[in-house]
Amino acid sequence: ATMAASDNSKDAAYDTLNAPMPSIEWLQCIELGYDGASSSEITPVCFGCGLDPSPTLLSRCSKCNTAGYCSRDCQVKDWKTGTGGGHKHACSAYKRVGVHMSIQRQEDKASARKDVFQRIRFYACPYAVQKESMLGRGFLFLQSDCTLAELSLPFPKSSSGRPMSKQRAILLHYLTIGEYDSEVCREDFELASFRSKLQEAVDEYNVETHVAVLMRFRCGHVALGVVPLVPDYAMCKSLGRDYFENSTAGALHLNLDDL
Repeated sequence: ATMAASDNSKDAAYDTLNAPMPSIEWLQCIELGYDGASSSEITPVCFGCGLDPSPTLLSRCSKCNTAGYCSRDCQVKDWKTGTGGGHKHACSAYKRVGVHMSIQRQEDKASARKDVFQRIRFYACPYAVQKESMLGRGFLFLQSDCTLAELSLPFPKSSSGRPMSKQRAILLHYLTIGEYDSEVCREDFELASFRSKLQEAVDEYNVETHVAVLMRFRCGHVALGVVPLVPDYAMCKSLGRDYFENSTAGALHLNLDDL
């Protein structure tokens, strides 16, 4: 099932999305060392007008030291009225990924994961609640062919100032521990290292307030956490029935830039 921003039922739930994301308890993280994307080899362009001068002619934003500009006028204009409401709203996200589109610090990875889930929670949480009512206790398995750095940015523009070359998409499955053992670990034995913590999380989380989430990104970053339900359980139940009760799809496909 592909969800798009045209879903307009339950207006009250949208108001909830404007609130800050509650804290997430991260239980385990590993790096599998997959090949990740990097913009270090790509010639940067002006974040404002897209001009492609010699990289030495671009001046960096002094706050993020990532976004480059061909002129002071371009920088001032982009700060206030650029993509996504202006660079001022995205500066911290670009500081986190840097010019190489790679997140290094663990606390930055945690905040990036939180930002990614915040973007999809209106779909992911009702999906989890509905699936739990049908299949019993389990967890959300979030996968993407994009890196964590790519997904963590508020819009699809890399740190080079160029548009990202592919659509930013997330695939969500709701799995039981049995399915995890028979399907996921059989295909990727390295994920078996999460088995103990995952079992504990699935057994112990309160289904009316939280859901366990396992995230895997193309860069090889994998993380397990327990995430608060947003909207609340009653709203998730209602939305879950509306969206997913009669769905025969085995997974939920989300195009991040359509949400």
